[in-house]
Amino acid sequence: MAEESKRIRQEAQDEEPGISMTPMIDIVFQLLIFFMLACRFRTEEGQMHAFLPKNRGQGTIGRAVLTLQEVRVKLLWVEPGSFRETQHPTKGRVLLKVRDRTFPNVTNRYGEVMPDYDQLYKLVCRARDNFTPTKNFPTQPVIIDARPMVPFKHIIAALNECVRAQITDITFAAKEIKY
Repeated sequence: MAEESKRIRQEAQDEEPGISMTPMIDIVFQLLIFFMLACRFRTEEGQMHAFLPKNRGQGTIGRAVLTLQEVRVKLLWVEPGSFRETQHPTKGRVLLKVRDRTFPNVTNRYGEVMPDYDQLYKLVCRARDNFTPTKNFPTQPVIIDARPMVPFKHIIAALNECVRAQITDITFAAKEIKY
């Protein structure tokens, strides 16, 4: 009997204790699934997804249809204190023009000097109310024409004011081609 218990004790000491891998694999897969679902991939800044019209612009066949009732919102990058356009990225300010009217700059609640977009909203609302629909233009068309150096937030601010005025026909002007 003593010999048998000695043999059993010896066999127990010879066996190496094993580590069960199943719980560790379960945890690794749970962590993998958690990070796959919780991870947000970085998106590019400064891009706006839009469905551009295919029946207007440079690629149209035939003559382009024009309307005198369209509102063209121009966002220019000009030298401070003047109305001359500049290409300098930091030494400039935004100038907002619609037709022959130049909008004054105001200081917003964050202390930034920006064009008066409330005046743009009022002008677009007035144009929308006085608009007479035609076959080609059932709603008030608005074209946002921004120069390349204009910061993106000003383009979005002009777009927001047009949307706030319930304008649905908003087009972005293409880059001018010099002849």
